[in-house]
Amino acid sequence: MSRITNKLSKVQADFDKADNLKQAITADVREAIYENQQLWITVKADLMADGNQLSAQLRADLISLAMWVDRQSDAVLGGEGRIAPLIEVNQNIMNGLSGKK
Repeated sequence: MSRITNKLSKVQADFDKADNLKQAITADVREAIYENQQLWITVKADLMADGNQLSAQLRADLISLAMWVDRQSDAVLGGEGRIAPLIEVNQNIMNGLSGKK
């Protein structure tokens, strides 16, 4: 997650400040978004697995977050969303897993 978040961070500043987001979608932006989507697809699949031992509520909350990431990613690739919120979500998850606030 850290590697992918760093990749998102590298493309975020130029992309998010662009006047025309559709024109700002480069191969690097697409690749970073795609890798983040793949990460969250994997997370969602694990959360939905029968053997997942997290509480039902936590699983549901994280699945909802994964679905939001997918929608936000589609918005970015459609030239209607920003990358910063995706980075923030990943950082919050990493901080939570490491015990940081």
